[in-house]
Amino acid sequence: MKIVTTSQQLEAAISTLAQASVLAIDTEFMREKTYYPQLCLLQIASGDALYLIDPLPNTLDLHPLATLWSNPAITKVFHAGTQDLKMLFDSCSAAPRPYFDTQDAATLIGQPEQVGYGALVERLLGVKLDKADGFTDWARRPLTNDQLKYAAEDVSYLLKLYPIVIAELESLGRLHWLDEEFDQRSSEDALTIDLDLQYRRLKRVSALKPHQLAVARELASWREAEAMRRDIPKRWLLSDESVLEIARRAPQSTQELSKIRGVGDNLRRSFADIIAAVKKGKSCPQQDWPRLPEKRRITGQDSAAIELMAAVVRKRSAENRLSSSVLGSRAMLEDYLATRSESCPLMQGWRKEVVGDEIKRLLAGKVSLRLQGGKVIVEDYDS
Repeated sequence: MKIVTTSQQLEAAISTLAQASVLAIDTEFMREKTYYPQLCLLQIASGDALYLIDPLPNTLDLHPLATLWSNPAITKVFHAGTQDLKMLFDSCSAAPRPYFDTQDAATLIGQPEQVGYGALVERLLGVKLDKADGFTDWARRPLTNDQLKYAAEDVSYLLKLYPIVIAELESLGRLHWLDEEFDQRSSEDALTIDLDLQYRRLKRVSALKPHQLAVARELASWREAEAMRRDIPKRWLLSDESVLEIARRAPQSTQELSKIRGVGDNLRRSFADIIAAVKKGKSCPQQDWPRLPEKRRITGQDSAAIELMAAVVRKRSAENRLSSSVLGSRAMLEDYLATRSESCPLMQGWRKEVVGDEIKRLLAGKVSLRLQGGKVIVEDYDS
């Protein structure tokens, strides 16, 4: 195990790691008081090499890692790595690709959905990890020996998990089932924040009228960009409730704005920007008003169809040693029932192959279900 704190040490580590075909990667971070998570430690293991890259003592520039991240010959392995991906993309201006996640892959080999790292290590390697240091203050220096041991184990055992998971996927004929999902998740589009869509994340935004949504869009976009600029949590600028109230009232002056609950003195220097966002939203032509994704109300007839779809999903899940919520969650079933779109997750990749096409035939009246000996029998009229 080597600790990296200088640019020279980082260059040497990159040179060694560039020879590998697989890297196991994990991070430790803090984000209570910042917009961007503060990367406190980056762990990378490959073969006999294990590096703990500590960017804090010397404000280490991590951009040189982009050469590793973008190397298509090196697989980057994480466990539940969605937050890690985003943080490393922001820190290095590149995302680790090709990406592989043992948590997602584990569900395809009969493990529980969202299985934790410690649980998976114990199940597949027979090792019980001590996770006591997981919630320590990773920004405090010096790091303790227990913290360093904890951080090292997060990648050393991940490197041992990977070939076991791969071998099991290959034996089941599922080695490439997740390729498309992993590729999309680690893409630049997926990791880049779209400022114009942040209004959709506001709590209770559906209570706004269409013309108020235009104002909320501009306000949420401004709040996100300003929080990025200041590197503070966006709720420290304006709460969701305050954004919605400003969108409803559409204040035209700083005096009107200052009377709205949640708009404090800490924002006084930004009053002009907020008023400008309000005016931009109010002047938006009706044809350009934003629209929230429609939520289709489930009728009694829909519920019956969903239950039939769910019965097929449960049957195929059991046969394939898959979690039914992974194969076809209720949200996926409702989405496809409402839209019948080929872009729905149920009709993509391995899900389409395992159950999607069968669901499509079921809704077209070409598949029937019946009980025989207490078991669901699926019959295809075309067979």
